[in-house]
Amino acid sequence: DRVSTQSTGSQISPRARPGTMKELLMTASNAPLFKAFDLKDLHLENRVVMAPMTRTFSPGNVPNDLNVEYYRRRAEGGVGLIITEGTCVGHKAASGYPNVPFFYGDEALAGWKKVAAAVHAEGGKIMPQLWHVGAVRRPGVEPDPEVPGYGPSGLVAKGKKKCHEMSESDVADVIDAFAQAAEDAKAAGFDGVEIHGAHGYLIDQFFWGDLNERTDAWGGNRVERTLSLIHI
Repeated sequence: DRVSTQSTGSQISPRARPGTMKELLMTASNAPLFKAFDLKDLHLENRVVMAPMTRTFSPGNVPNDLNVEYYRRRAEGGVGLIITEGTCVGHKAASGYPNVPFFYGDEALAGWKKVAAAVHAEGGKIMPQLWHVGAVRRPGVEPDPEVPGYGPSGLVAKGKKKCHEMSESDVADVIDAFAQAAEDAKAAGFDGVEIHGAHGYLIDQFFWGDLNERTDAWGGNRVERTLSLIHI
């Protein structure tokens, strides 16, 4: 009925609270996962982090009670830090899929505030993943079906121009949208933010020479193409 961890000499009972993450996973080899972690003013009870996973469970692009309960249960289960599903920043071309929660507007931010409070009540920490899909967006997608995708050079693949080529003012607007979302996350009680810079979405599109043929400050060699992320 008891499990001993040789490295620490501690004992735990997997039947005390059946199914808890710590009791299911605790062994000598992964015990460090359950050590506290501190970085400046961020304190985590353990080093288990839940990765962002798109769910499309937010009709009207507003987090609802089901979202609140979903994240609360993960914190209750022992996850030290939760990174939310991708949530769109306040730019007209940020969204690429239906029923994805936004991170702007009074109603959406009020929903996210409830999520953060529920996670904190269970002892967890939470950060939103801030997202702009860029050239992946297609006409017909909410909130304005007339808005096309936006890309560094209007390309969706090498030599294939099928979306809006971003002007310098467009780039500035997107940077401002990410900054505003981070400010709103702090006001809503979140513990930080994650910037979605991968998987072929907007920030990642700036990194790739096949999609970024710009000759201004936002283009150039591999290092120079990271400037947009640095500004964000």
